[in-house]
Amino acid sequence: MKIACVQLRAHDSAFARSALENALEHIDRAASLGAELILLPESLYPSYYLGGADGADAAWRELDPLPLFSGKAREKRVWLAAGLVIEEKGRLFNGAVLWGPDGTEKLRTFKSNLWHFDRKYVSPGTCFPVVETPFGTVGMIVCADGRIPEICRILALKGAKLVLDLTNLTSTGPDVEKLSNPQLEYMLPARAAENGIWIAVADKVGLESESVLNCGGSCIIDPEGRIETSAGSSKEEILLADIDLSLPGPLFPERHPSRYSALALPTEETSAYKKQFEYIAPADDEIFTAICRFFSSSREEYIAAARRFLALAADQGNLLCCLPPAPGKNTLELAEILSASIPEGGRLAVIPGLDPSGRPEAVLFARNMVLGTLNSEALSPLETSAGAIGAVFGDGGWNPEPVRCLMIQGAEIIIWIDGQKRPGNSSLNVARTRAAENRVFVLHLYGNDASIIGPSGAVLASALRNGDQAVSAMIRRAESRAKTVVPGTNIISGRIPEAYGELIASGEEECRGGN
Repeated sequence: MKIACVQLRAHDSAFARSALENALEHIDRAASLGAELILLPESLYPSYYLGGADGADAAWRELDPLPLFSGKAREKRVWLAAGLVIEEKGRLFNGAVLWGPDGTEKLRTFKSNLWHFDRKYVSPGTCFPVVETPFGTVGMIVCADGRIPEICRILALKGAKLVLDLTNLTSTGPDVEKLSNPQLEYMLPARAAENGIWIAVADKVGLESESVLNCGGSCIIDPEGRIETSAGSSKEEILLADIDLSLPGPLFPERHPSRYSALALPTEETSAYKKQFEYIAPADDEIFTAICRFFSSSREEYIAAARRFLALAADQGNLLCCLPPAPGKNTLELAEILSASIPEGGRLAVIPGLDPSGRPEAVLFARNMVLGTLNSEALSPLETSAGAIGAVFGDGGWNPEPVRCLMIQGAEIIIWIDGQKRPGNSSLNVARTRAAENRVFVLHLYGNDASIIGPSGAVLASALRNGDQAVSAMIRRAESRAKTVVPGTNIISGRIPEAYGELIASGEEECRGGN
């Protein structure tokens, strides 16, 4: 299949007609280049920002663009997806519509994860349908839907091989040639890799309403999370690529839906929601944290190195110290031995490893005391003086549901010991995504790599790949308790738990768009 991602220039709503004409002209151009599926950006008509243009008498309402796109799909005999503001049952939605080569509407979905000022003008969608095409099963998301894990996972569970992402990704910066966005840098590659799907992205460029700067970067991402081809950040482009959805892609890791019940908890009942309103004293907020990476060839060498690093971390002011995976199958016993090496002063440490049966675990301990054990079967964090700490192991971090469940139940810090089954670059992208999509701190251990990632997805500290080293970063617990990304977008309050039932139960519900 030859797909065209059409990158258009942004327009204010006052220029909606010219924006529409420009989009139709680009469809003609893409079709002339042999595209079989043409993807256009989010809210190309009338505009993304509707401030002052959302009333019933707005000029853009005089024209219904749906027949124009339907006719164009039929005229060019192509599959065509376009992002439009759509009214249904008296409400406006930020919609994505897919037409077939016969001009009939095949799929409609509405943006669910409303971003910033969206909620002032449009309602959220609550259904995530897919459609069968001659190329394979296709689903659609709209822009910020890519920031939360539930939607792409539901589409993948429904069999989607390709997700069309109609976007209005924004950025800031002095140089239009160097604009980017976290979704392009690591979140969308993570979505593709964690679900084993292709993702096609169509974005805009240019400044809208003197405030919304679009960053371009339209791209095609393969099921391994690799960006196959991408556009620039400053000009209109038609990005062409040949993809084959019939080829077998990587399977996402084994899931355990029976453990994911937290995904459907009513928002107000969750610990994450309640913690947003709890006071935390400055003395309890700042947790200087070390993550250690050292090598040993025996249990004795590990104990000696661990004692050395625990002393070093404490001397340098760390209140929490994460050790590398322990050898053998008795991590609890090692924690008991090493607890005597923890200095006074409320310091904590965590040691990952295996229990006597060979199952992964992480043991938290303080001076002369084991605080508790974390494993992959109980997705609930352990409350400590350093915050609520959870852990995932191996593919448990590649699946988005376990970390999501831990966050919902109040985790502020997540430790992920990756099993190195997948590429390291993809693993780091996924780790950064887990941090950003949940607004938590992530301590990420992958072979020789060790990183501390903040709730924005930024890497706060990382170790060299060679030699023994400890790196530290400041964890401010209040940052992980504050779930607002921008005004109007809160990653706990903005969730729609009743829409995510497919993640914890078998079977599918028939749904269409945002109804």
